[in-house]
Amino acid sequence: MSEQTQSNAAKLQEAHVRFMLSRLQADGLLQTIDREVSEIYQWGATVTLEEVLDRDLLVKTVLRLVEHAPFNQALRDIVVKSTVTVIQSELNDGTNITSLVPKGEYDKAVSHFAQFEKLRMDIIHLILESPVYSELITDVLYHGIKDYVMTENVVVKKVPGVSALMKAGAKQLNKAMPKLEAAAEGTIKKFIAGNLRSSVELSEKVLNNALSEGNIKTIADHFWSTVSEKEFSKFKGYVTEQDIDDSIAIGDTLWAELRTTEYLHNMIAKVIVHILDENGSKPLAELATEIGYTQDYISDELKQILPGLLGREALWNLIEQRIRGNLDDFYSSEECGQALA
Repeated sequence: MSEQTQSNAAKLQEAHVRFMLSRLQADGLLQTIDREVSEIYQWGATVTLEEVLDRDLLVKTVLRLVEHAPFNQALRDIVVKSTVTVIQSELNDGTNITSLVPKGEYDKAVSHFAQFEKLRMDIIHLILESPVYSELITDVLYHGIKDYVMTENVVVKKVPGVSALMKAGAKQLNKAMPKLEAAAEGTIKKFIAGNLRSSVELSEKVLNNALSEGNIKTIADHFWSTVSEKEFSKFKGYVTEQDIDDSIAIGDTLWAELRTTEYLHNMIAKVIVHILDENGSKPLAELATEIGYTQDYISDELKQILPGLLGREALWNLIEQRIRGNLDDFYSSEECGQALA
């Protein structure tokens, strides 16, 4: 490329850069937004979702991101400190639930979820069938019977000194036969556990009745009257930064296990395939408009966002740098020199 050609190329490149930058400033930016969004929507009216997205590639990409997208200590620290900032914010002073949620909307939500009687009953049944609940109720019944025998029965109450005598006798008996009480406890608890079915069934009936739709609304009203006026700042003392970090660490560990499971991968793939089956044949512009992202909406939002964003010096310098860098590849090329010769 001759010296004169190089000079012409440099001048042309500079003019090209200035032209490109002018399209990202002031009225030029607004015109660019209208033009480009219009072109995209015109193009989107002629192509469908399945013509743009390969479903196998999309599934593989989403699953790869689910399984491998990083959530390291540095990111966790940002989440923890952001959460602590929210909890400790002075905005919580004077702010309560009523400031955010109207009572009418709260009642509507409670009424909606209180209708799921079958789900509620199944959850109660599942909990009461748990060995943990059986062990708990066995222990409660055993100690209740023991306390009654020792302190509350008619003989002990009416005969002076019998209560003390029984307690003293129990102590002496434990000294003489230290394993006797433990053996008796095991025997009694085994008997209770063996006859627990009726107690569990009764508990289930009581809970189903206590958690009826009407009672849930009553409980919800009580909760509202108790908590709704309390300022959010009152809850600062419940959690520390370490508590939040520990909780997020547990969630991170669970997610690390869940994100690799075949079930989750199959479920994600199923959802993606369903969406594409339902919407794949629709033109992109039609689909975008159906879900509310009309051409006017997109243009208006970009006009509100981009002027301020591109007005930041650091970002603008990067954009200019990249425009120059990309154009330089062409204007310093042999093809450009031959065209200008």
